[in-house]
Amino acid sequence: MTKVRGIKFYSNHDMSIGWYLREAELFFNEWDERVNDADINTILELYNIKKFFDADIRLVDWTNDQFAEYKEKCNLIPKIIGRFCSTIANSNIGALYKMVEWNYLDDFWQIICDYKVYERIEPEVIAEMMNGDDNAVWNILQHHKLVISFGQVIAEHLPDNSHTAEELILYFLAAHEHGKRRLHYPIEFTQEMRDKVLSDYAECENANPNSLQLLEQAQSTKEFPVSDRLKLKARKNKERLQDKLFDGKTGVLYGAQVEFKSIPDGSVEESYKDNIACFAYSREWIEENQDYATLLNNFIYLFKYVDRYSRCTFVSRRVDLGVFERKLGVKGKKDYITGIGFTTRTILSLLQMKGYVEELWRLGIRLEDIFRWFFEDYLKNEFGVRGFTYTSPSEGTTYAEKCKLLAIVIDGVLKQYRLFCEDGFVDRELLELSSGHVVFSELGSLIQNKYAYANSEDIKREMFLLFSDQSMMHYTEKTKSKYRTLPRLLLSEKIKKEDFAHYQQRDLEWLISRGAVVVSKDNYLQVNRIRVEVLKDLFENEVVCTTHYGEKFRHEVETFVTEGDMCYGNTLFSRPEQDYLNYVLNKSEFSNGLDLRNKYAHDTCSSDEKIQSKDYLELQKIMVLITIKINEEVCIRNPL
Repeated sequence: MTKVRGIKFYSNHDMSIGWYLREAELFFNEWDERVNDADINTILELYNIKKFFDADIRLVDWTNDQFAEYKEKCNLIPKIIGRFCSTIANSNIGALYKMVEWNYLDDFWQIICDYKVYERIEPEVIAEMMNGDDNAVWNILQHHKLVISFGQVIAEHLPDNSHTAEELILYFLAAHEHGKRRLHYPIEFTQEMRDKVLSDYAECENANPNSLQLLEQAQSTKEFPVSDRLKLKARKNKERLQDKLFDGKTGVLYGAQVEFKSIPDGSVEESYKDNIACFAYSREWIEENQDYATLLNNFIYLFKYVDRYSRCTFVSRRVDLGVFERKLGVKGKKDYITGIGFTTRTILSLLQMKGYVEELWRLGIRLEDIFRWFFEDYLKNEFGVRGFTYTSPSEGTTYAEKCKLLAIVIDGVLKQYRLFCEDGFVDRELLELSSGHVVFSELGSLIQNKYAYANSEDIKREMFLLFSDQSMMHYTEKTKSKYRTLPRLLLSEKIKKEDFAHYQQRDLEWLISRGAVVVSKDNYLQVNRIRVEVLKDLFENEVVCTTHYGEKFRHEVETFVTEGDMCYGNTLFSRPEQDYLNYVLNKSEFSNGLDLRNKYAHDTCSSDEKIQSKDYLELQKIMVLITIKINEEVCIRNPL
């Protein structure tokens, strides 16, 4: 018997299609030899070949007669498989299963279902197969008919299966970027049995720290209840395993360093050494500019808490995640996704805040008093905004007390802003009747069409092809991988359509039809700079701020909106900023959130003063962001 070629159908768009269709062509050339007296793997190979032809996929060099001949042979496949399946019984199914090549294991159980083989198989036989292979049950659980038929023996097997706890955690808690396999757990596998499996795993010496972290951060649901005691077990074991894993070992170091020193010209000194970002700030500048407006502006112009479009810079951005950060590791389905870039910016912003507060304290200035000046004096005196109040923590209060008060003040200030948006002033009596938490996505803006976001799959595809590190549009045989993106390639080289490979032509023509790429009179490819710059801004930041755009760029955004590719948003905070605030302050959106507002409001915060000190810096960062965003609102609406 000729060796099985391993032809496998994954999807209509999988990059292996061309290779496997060529293998299928060779299979058809050996049809009689391959099909007569076929073994189990050949049967499963036939099953996959038919999938290609059911999807009407073919090679471009096949003639119509050739394709018709192959389809005619494919029409025989169901009968061939049916005849083979009729021979499967209790006596041989176990042996057949052991012969199946690993890439066909899912197909094996599929044909067992499709051809109703399971109806003549005894539960004890299935139990023996599962006990002989820990992985068998995970393919069986993908088929509801099998689960119904063999529910009792499956339930008896799962507690003893070494993968059950992790599979439960990954299935119910982990993010699945490209979809997940559907598992059907039998009703015989009771909640008590699940709880026992998870509890044992939470104390297991060989548990995966990533899975334990998902369990620790899980939000209990009806579908997958998780008790606080189980979360605590998982946390303790995770910390123990991490300490053991990294004991005496060093990894890749990264972080930030901040200092304030004598720099007479007021400049900022930046350097990078051994993955450490080092920043030095001028003490002279701070000493010579002690007016509160400048001291607040330092967060914008010195510390870069926002960019030139007034977007918060310490949010997590997908574009900052490296390939390995995106693909490796286990992420919760409700995680706020972070990477080294986010962590480094967090460290930097916390160090900036800590050092700056100490420098101000040395000058007899409290940051809390600057906040109060902004809301109670600046807004009223400069813009006629009446009614804002700000309650500062008094000197001598503990960090826990400061955090609790600042969390309350953040909520109060945003409620005051909401009333100001609605009425043009803050009605104190109405404020006192206000209850409930502030929902960041519901805080409106005074600025029309303040933000714009991607609103179609087409614009997402366009950005992917132009800028993603997973796109191959930047590569040509002429230039190899010299440029990281297609726009950079076209701006740097003289390139024509024919310089791109056959597999790139379809995407290239689509980009031309979209207007991102333009063909010049002499047939060279060029980029539509305004369109591409807007798309680049959107790709990198996930939001564009039209208020800060020039007329041509605003017109381009308007065109995107008219065509349904983008949509406007009129909120105080952009969506990435809303996500960041929810991550830091609560767990309404993200299971791994810091939950600072609720921890201090309900007195469930850490008793460690160092952690409380860090939490206060985080809350002060948010107060700075709120101040900057409200200032942007009143300045654009009422320019000085």
